[in-house]
Amino acid sequence: MVYRILSLDGGGFRGVMSARILVALEAELKTQYGSSLHDYFDLVTGTSTGSILAAGIALKKTAAELLTLYQENGKYIFPTYIRRLRSLTNITRKLLPIALYPHTAEWPLSKKAGLATVLEAQLGPTPISAIHKPVLLIPAYDISVRRTRWFCSNNDGYNQPRWYDSLPTWQFCVCSASAPTFFPPYELRVPEPQYPHQPSVGNKLPFIDGGVAVNNPELIGIAHAMLMPYDQERPTGKPLTLKDIAILSIGTGKPAEPYSYKQVKSWGAVQWAAHLGDLFLPAPNAVNAAVCWQLIRGESPENAKRVLRLDYRLEKELAKIDDPDLFGQYVTFAETYLAGKTGYESDLARVGMNERLKPQAAIAQFVADNPPQPAVG
Repeated sequence: MVYRILSLDGGGFRGVMSARILVALEAELKTQYGSSLHDYFDLVTGTSTGSILAAGIALKKTAAELLTLYQENGKYIFPTYIRRLRSLTNITRKLLPIALYPHTAEWPLSKKAGLATVLEAQLGPTPISAIHKPVLLIPAYDISVRRTRWFCSNNDGYNQPRWYDSLPTWQFCVCSASAPTFFPPYELRVPEPQYPHQPSVGNKLPFIDGGVAVNNPELIGIAHAMLMPYDQERPTGKPLTLKDIAILSIGTGKPAEPYSYKQVKSWGAVQWAAHLGDLFLPAPNAVNAAVCWQLIRGESPENAKRVLRLDYRLEKELAKIDDPDLFGQYVTFAETYLAGKTGYESDLARVGMNERLKPQAAIAQFVADNPPQPAVG
């Protein structure tokens, strides 16, 4: 039996497409095993919007419920008023803090507005330490010490309390999703100061998007699985190795529009900042996916059945990460992708799948090749 990992990329509101793919995945699990996402996977990891999906799964929400979360709350996470400010051509206006999306409701926005407001309401008060299966792993970047934090629901088997054990899970999602230039940093209030050598930090730690370090968290999911004890489900209690792991990774797409030298040669800081996501995230995402596949595959092509990466090319009109008006188009695109009608061939081929195998069929094959463990007792 294998240890099954689900990895979910960051990508803002494009997480709608990930959620729709998860709906298809959960339907396949129901068909083959009568399982849900939280039953099937042993570990779920996600960055930014992926952390919201991962936390939802760990908190036993269905994929359909997560898709509805985006549909009903996108307008509160990315309010129209702020989007209009951000669309102004005046550079000074773009640089003003007022053009950032808020964490909590602020005048003149709805009382329901704000990323933190939405996630607190949707994910509830459950502390991360109360989550047992699947293991939840969320990366976020602590700018006070310039260090990536890996918030996880298990405590590495030492039964030692961690400073964040009592904090609600939704707060780590806000940390992981606070993308620079879109949201302000999120101030995580902790029970006591964490950095005695930096007394000015105190017990308020500023976090930004985990995508600063790892937007595609496949590799950290594998690393964490191999580091933690596995006594609960493996009588031997031996650590996991690569041959014990299967991983399904879902991206949020990569813009297909090319840039020419003529277009970019005169860009200044503002223009480069505006294109950070388009230019700097797809490359490391792809590198992580390729390294992950090579690690799992090893020396035997047969091992490729234990890794599946689902990602796709996006046209310019779907590349935005902060437009809830695109919900319907994202859902339609994801359904078209699953049917194998757009943007999928080379991605599946890169991870060892038959180029002619459509994503929906690839999902079914992965699920069949990596069955869940039988219930104990």
